[in-house]
Amino acid sequence: METTPSQSRWLWAYGWMPAWLRKMDRGILALTIVFVLTLPLFTPRIYASDEIKYFSYLHSIFFDHDVDFTNEYSYFYNSDPVKYADFKASVINKLNEKGLPVNEGPVGSAILWTPFYGIAHVAALAGNALGLKSFKPDGFSTPYVWAVTLASLLYGFAGLIFSYLLARNFMPSFWAAFGTITVWLASPVIFYMSLTPPMSHANSLFMISLWLWLWYRTREWRFDKDGKFTPGVRRGSMWLLLGVLGGLTAMVREQDGTVLIVGAVESLFLYWHFWRNRPAPASGGKAALIPPGWLSLFGRNLVFLFGLAFSLVPQFIVYAALNGHPGPSKTVGDKLQFFSLEVPGRLLGLLGDPDHGLFWWAPVLLPALVGLVMLVWRKEFRLVAIVLLFAFFAELYISASFQTWTMKGSFGPRRLIGISPAYIVGLGFLGWWLSQLKTGWKISKRVLVGLATLFIIWNFGVIIQFTTLREGDSRQGLDPARVVVDQFTKVPGKLIDTAERFLFKRDSFYKK
Repeated sequence: METTPSQSRWLWAYGWMPAWLRKMDRGILALTIVFVLTLPLFTPRIYASDEIKYFSYLHSIFFDHDVDFTNEYSYFYNSDPVKYADFKASVINKLNEKGLPVNEGPVGSAILWTPFYGIAHVAALAGNALGLKSFKPDGFSTPYVWAVTLASLLYGFAGLIFSYLLARNFMPSFWAAFGTITVWLASPVIFYMSLTPPMSHANSLFMISLWLWLWYRTREWRFDKDGKFTPGVRRGSMWLLLGVLGGLTAMVREQDGTVLIVGAVESLFLYWHFWRNRPAPASGGKAALIPPGWLSLFGRNLVFLFGLAFSLVPQFIVYAALNGHPGPSKTVGDKLQFFSLEVPGRLLGLLGDPDHGLFWWAPVLLPALVGLVMLVWRKEFRLVAIVLLFAFFAELYISASFQTWTMKGSFGPRRLIGISPAYIVGLGFLGWWLSQLKTGWKISKRVLVGLATLFIIWNFGVIIQFTTLREGDSRQGLDPARVVVDQFTKVPGKLIDTAERFLFKRDSFYKK
């Protein structure tokens, strides 16, 4: 079989690749290349109030051995009293039930950052000994900021890898990579992973992706395909591990604990499976009250819950020391309205509100969710599609329960970033399905990649607008009509200036 000139060039380049690179999964290789290309966007600094709150856990526990954040908050305020005037009014001067400065953020991100923070401390001590002025071993200097922000960037990338590995179970690797890269670059993921990494959202993406991948990967270890359970330490330990990782997921962002609904839905399906397939009663006898398999499943559910409760102990200890009780501050509870009659309207708003809706900020996520719904019709993947939809709507519902559901001033509905694995699976499957149609509706790979590229270009245009054209109140909502006009009239003229500022004047962004 003859090869085309383009194939010959590829084979020539392939032959020069190192053996380890040739053996590498091509989807992961593509993700790695994109990751390297996006590195210039990486912004190592701590700026917003939520970033300060997450970071303050590390300094306070590592250096002060307490959770009184007075000195940490004061450090940032004193660095620029004008810029942090609102932070002082809304955070420093706002005390919790115990009389300490409030910190609504859980401790999970600090736990994930701890190894990097420890390495930074060693680097700071070494740099300080060498006379480097920016390497003060005070917990705030350049090495510590770089450590935390770089950790989030790497965790976010690892989360994308796990999302890809999950999606690859349901489609060819090309389409799994297609869905991963498109959601990454055409949604708020790239913004909160590279431009504002000290937020918790990259960590959230990592933990949810890891948990979902492990949940699916260990299904054959946790029980047999026919739903039966066989004894073994390995099988029971997987349930324990899922519980422990579920607790850490909830500690990164408390609302992300809703992803555990995946395990609950799976167990309900299994209970129903055991009930439907219970042995028929002997002649004249009665059916067993408890079907075979129920007790084994219930026992493993208890193992899961034990792992979950055990891993949440650090959070309970921190909350007790900070708030005087083993729960979040009442300032968090006051924002939540689970049973409010306004929640249904907020649900629709989170998806379609022109100023704050998910589909306006990231239009690519609409076809992604359509693809996830379509996956339900594939019998072999139905359970996975259903549980991912449950996880998405659980995240959506709890986000709608917040009085601050609009997330004003944020780059899109950032609370829904963690569930990006569901978008990735849906978009990858939709692309694959469209490319396989037997009718005139079939769309080629090149066309689909071209459409994805347009979504990515659009998202980067919105990012440029958000970082260079919007300040103060103009960041409170999207204003679609204005965004469309500015995409074609103002963004092109900002490309060179924005590139120069990113390369040489990072501090010029986010003045207000």
